[in-house]
This record gives sequence, C-alpha cells and structure tokens, in this order.
Amino acid sequence: MALKYQETLNRVYAQLDRLGDLPVFSATVNHIRQISSSSDTDAMSLAIAVMKDPNLTTKLLRLANSSEFNRGGTKVTAVSRAVVLIGFERIRNLCMTLKLIESFGEKEPGTQVEDLLVAAVLNAATARDMAISAGVLDIEETYICGLLFGLGEIVVAFTLPELYREMLQQRKQGLYSWTCIQQQALGGQFVTLGRDLIQTWGFAKSVVNTLRTEELVGQSSAQEQLNHKIVSGCYELFEQIYHRSEQVTGEEYNQQLSALSEACRLPEERVETLLGESVRLLCEHIEEYGLSHKSLIPPVKASGNEQLDEVTRKLAFYLHSRQDQQKQKKVYEVEKHHEEQKRALDFAQQQLAYLDKMSALINEKAAAPRVLATCVEAIEASSSLERVVFCLAGQKGDQLKAKLLEGVQLEPLLSYFDLERSHPQSRLFFHILDRGVTLLVADARDVGWQQRLPLEFLQQVRPSGLIIAPLMVAGKAIGLLYADKTEDSGLIEDSDFRVFNQFLLQSRLALELSKSSGADKPLNT
Repeated sequence: MALKYQETLNRVYAQLDRLGDLPVFSATVNHIRQISSSSDTDAMSLAIAVMKDPNLTTKLLRLANSSEFNRGGTKVTAVSRAVVLIGFERIRNLCMTLKLIESFGEKEPGTQVEDLLVAAVLNAATARDMAISAGVLDIEETYICGLLFGLGEIVVAFTLPELYREMLQQRKQGLYSWTCIQQQALGGQFVTLGRDLIQTWGFAKSVVNTLRTEELVGQSSAQEQLNHKIVSGCYELFEQIYHRSEQVTGEEYNQQLSALSEACRLPEERVETLLGESVRLLCEHIEEYGLSHKSLIPPVKASGNEQLDEVTRKLAFYLHSRQDQQKQKKVYEVEKHHEEQKRALDFAQQQLAYLDKMSALINEKAAAPRVLATCVEAIEASSSLERVVFCLAGQKGDQLKAKLLEGVQLEPLLSYFDLERSHPQSRLFFHILDRGVTLLVADARDVGWQQRLPLEFLQQVRPSGLIIAPLMVAGKAIGLLYADKTEDSGLIEDSDFRVFNQFLLQSRLALELSKSSGADKPLNT
C-alpha cells in the first residue's frame, strides 16, 4: 500500500507540474500569508500584496461589500479599507478560499469538483463558528483546517479525473466503504494526501497535524485534536446531508452529530442550526465566490434517518426558494439595465438638441432671459436632476429670488428661495455667490451634510442631493443656478454634474457675448 500511495503522490505532483504553478499556493498567496502573520504589518502593506492579483482584488472587494462583512453599509472601494474592516486573518483566509476555488475550478466533466469546493467552503465557515463555542485559541486557523480538510479529494478529482470517476462509480455501487475504495485506488486516504501536499506547500505544523487520519490523531496536541474533531465532524455531517456518505445502520448522522456536539460543548439542536446558517450564508454570497447555487442544493431522498431527511428537506426548500428569487432578481436587473440604457440615450439626445439651441442663442447674441430659460430647461430635460432653479441676485447683492424653475414639486423651492443676506440661514448661498465656487452634495442625507446644510432648507426643500453654482458675467455674479433631486430619489450622478456644468458654461458664454454686443436686456424685466 505504501508503494501504491507513493505512486499516487508522484502522479499528482506530475499533473500539478504539467498544469502549471497553480495560483492557490502561488507567490501571491504565500506572500499574503507571511505579511498577515507579521506583527509589524499595517493594512496598506497587506493591501499592496493583495492588489498584485487583480482578479483576487475584484472578488475580495465584492465580498467586503456583502452583508456578511460590511454591516455598516458604506461602500468599500479600497483594499486597505477592506483589511481594516474585515481583519488581517480573515482577509488571509478569504484570499485562500478564493484562490482555492479559482485554481481547482472544474475542468473535467463528471468529477463534481465544484461540489467539493462548496463542501470545503461550508466546512471552513461552519468549523470556524463551532470553534468559537469550543474554546479554540485560533479560530481563523480552524477555518483554514476546515477549508483544506477535503483538499486531497479535490486534488485527485482535479489531477486524476478518470481515476476519480471510477472511484465514484464504485462508491455508488455500495459494495465497499469509501475509505476502503480510497485505500485500494490510491494506497491511502484523501486526508493523508491533503496533509502531505500542504506540508510540502509550507503550511504551519499545527494545520498539518490537524489533517490526520483517525488512528494518528492521538499524536497531536490537545488543540490540534480539538481542531480535528471540529473540522472532521463538520465534514462528515455535510457528507451525510449531501448524501455523499451512505447510511449503513441509519444512525451515522446521529452519532456524528452527538460527537460534534460534545466536542463543541453545544446542544445538538444548536449544532444543526449552525450547519443550516452556514449553508444559508454561503447561498447569499455564492456568486461572489465564483460558485453556483446548484452545487449548494442537497438532494432530497430517503436516507433511513428521519432527522437527517428533515434537515436536508428544509435546506433544499430554502435553497430552491432563494435560487428562484435570485433568478427573478437577475431578470429585474437586466430589465433595469435596459431601462437605464434607454434613459441615458434619451438624455443624450435631449442634451444634443439643447446644445444646438444654446449654440443658436450664442450666435444670435440672444438676451439673458432666453438664455437662462433655455439653460434651466436643458438641465432638467437632459439629466436625472428633477428640479432646476435660477435665482436672480438683487442689484446690491443682498437678495436671491427664484425666477426660472423647471421640474417637479417646485412649490417648496419657489417658497424657500426668497433669501435675504442678513438672515443667518441664507449664509451658505450668499457665500457661494460671493466666492464664485460650485457646491456638489451627492447625498444630502449624509450625516455630515445634514449638520452643515441650513436646517430650514433641509426641512422645506428636502433634497436627496444638490448642485449650486454662481452664474458669473464679466466677473460679477448675477445669480445662482440650483439643481437637485427630491428626497425619495437617488444620489447625484457624475453624468448629472457634467450636464449641469456644460449648460452653466454655455450660459456664461452666451451672456458674455450678449453683454458685449449691447443686446442684453435687464434680467428682472
């Protein structure tokens, strides 16, 4: 058997060499592991190591913005922020998980590699949760042990697909136990193969010692033995739930459940709850991991154990329901995307039409009222900004009054924009007028802006986002151009700001030419 096992190991290594340096344990991941374990490392150092792999960076940021890791809801756009938010150890483990999936994605049909990868992620997440209750000193190491516990089987399925398919066929026939089939086909067990691989790849001794066959577990430390009980117990329970391990006496599930319950010092009901929670949580984010919902759904069939069948049935029902919801969500997102594209095209066409109008007004040196009216109309028609107002400054610069308005729900704007410089609540608007600066507030509901914007303005006008800019002619501010979205609408988009600025500049040019030609008329006529 030892000779046969060595032959298997040699074949695996030969295939790994032929397939190239698999990125799962490439220099990037090894570097990330080394950096994250150093006491001198800061968030930026780890972020730089992650960003050397663009694919890993993209997937990591998607997960960092998921509800599992980003409870605050603020969008995470920088890897350094993700490191701070999630933590060094969890970033390292997420990198390992994503690379495992990327490296061993199914390339051979019929080997069920994706099912094995789903099992690895489930095992890792559940083992970590169990380790918290069991008093394990390093729960993130438990996660890694859980992730790699099935590595031997994953590698055989990936590198020796024909042999693995034959083994699955023998298992299906039910003449021999799965352990016996492994011994006959490989000369050893999957767990032994996985342990030898990770030892070669430089993993910590405590991780290597956790991946032992049952007869060798006694040679490990107490913490390593506890880790082994947790990761192997979770693994075996998921093997039962997904019907990869057949019930012989009908009591295997209960025995495994009882053993894991004792190891983790948790009631059996709580253990089953954690198993289900891990499946549900992975279901929420499975696409970010690069896996499919189909591989997560356990088959529903009679096992001979009513308790096991009930657990499987509930999970399958939940996952099928979530899969249907995800399909509906995708259909909605596609329809929404098409609508947004059509809307953007409509805006672009309106923008071109109004640019032609503005060009005509510039050429004929049109009077200010026509220019300003066209500008206000153009911004409202060519963007998702819902309300646009031109406020005329008084001759002494001590008043601002709404003169031209376009859009919806204009009454609050007409009522509010009758401002006196002497009023404290008007200070912001006259400051913009005097300084000649533009103010962009993409989200007026942000706490910071809620504290800085005038209270009366927020209560009366109720914008969700806004833009304010002075309209300057010959170095003098003649008024303010204001645009916003109502409180139930979205944020100010980049395209909105571009349209606003474009017509603001066109209006300035038109008014400058009109004034220089002497064709200008008083604005308050």
